[in-house]
Amino acid sequence: MSHLCFVAGDPSGDAHAANLVSTLKRLDPSLRFSALGGPRLRDAGVELLQDLTQSAAIGPFDAARHLGRFLQARARFQELLERDRPDAVILVDFGDFNLPVIAPLAKRSGCKVLYYISPQLWAWGRFRLRWVRRFVDRMIVLFPFEEAFYQAAGVPVTWVGHPLVEHARPSVPPDQASQELGLNPWRTTVGLLPGSRPQEIARHLPLFLQAARLVAWDMPGVQFLIPKAPQAPPALFAGLGRDGLDIIVCEDRVYDCLQLMDAALVVSGTATIDAALCEVPMVVVYRTSWPTYLAAKAVVRVKSIAMANLIAKTPVVPELIQHRATPKRIARELMALLRSDERRQAMRAGLRTVRESLGPPGAVARAAGVVLKEISGTSRAA
Repeated sequence: MSHLCFVAGDPSGDAHAANLVSTLKRLDPSLRFSALGGPRLRDAGVELLQDLTQSAAIGPFDAARHLGRFLQARARFQELLERDRPDAVILVDFGDFNLPVIAPLAKRSGCKVLYYISPQLWAWGRFRLRWVRRFVDRMIVLFPFEEAFYQAAGVPVTWVGHPLVEHARPSVPPDQASQELGLNPWRTTVGLLPGSRPQEIARHLPLFLQAARLVAWDMPGVQFLIPKAPQAPPALFAGLGRDGLDIIVCEDRVYDCLQLMDAALVVSGTATIDAALCEVPMVVVYRTSWPTYLAAKAVVRVKSIAMANLIAKTPVVPELIQHRATPKRIARELMALLRSDERRQAMRAGLRTVRESLGPPGAVARAAGVVLKEISGTSRAA
């Protein structure tokens, strides 16, 4: 009976890890699971050592505020290694903690170390490749350019495609979704996707709302729709619409919402993949703390941060980052999209190409197959 331990430190990674656990359970019911993760892993029946998603941070400077939680998580993981050492540790994104802390501990304890969903080392963390080479037995990646990156670096890697490809489908037709959500089907609908982490939402939602007010002033009749991530604190969305902005918040129906959007403001990250898979014309926005931004700017080696642009290798969607992400600029880019059907159609064509590059459905099953193959080799060696 093999024991697998997952380490996922943000809501998106927690969800991806939980889906992989569910698939592994179907393929091999004898497997045992533990994790440093979040509520989705707990709901999947995993023994949760600590909820790491409460410490989700963006960059090392933001992460420093949660140092106590990270030290506690390290201690919990060390205790697990001593009392019930896993056969394999599966790291899920969260590179600032997983690579320098968990990967060395796991490898030195004799665990097989697999990495599912690569940190963005190809963009700004190439110096961390030394940790990957020393402590990671195999990278399991979502994007084809990541496979090429790790192959060139001499790291064992398998590209499985993106898990969202098979899940990016609405549950009901557009007319039904519009009625259930209380939208007017004859009006222009703009989506606001401010992220899933509390600090992302706190940083971006006020900015999006300022831009939305400017759009509503110039284009009366626009309605706004926010698909709220289920783990996002409700307090961050309290009071929306009291200033006259026509806005609806929907809980945990992201694909039902995306199909209704004429355009959207989207925080850089997983939400841009969701929007791309649904071919929603978008403006990608991102702000972080200035120390994190300046540190990243010194080492970033890519011209874009939006995954759609990175995958397409051309600017498919506009990006407004840090000081360029002002309400006026955001509103101007958004209104340019809304006022030009030709521009929206061209963007949808580009996003269609991005979707085709993410691989066929079945990514989670392929990832599970890689995990099972790796641990079967461990079992034989043992």
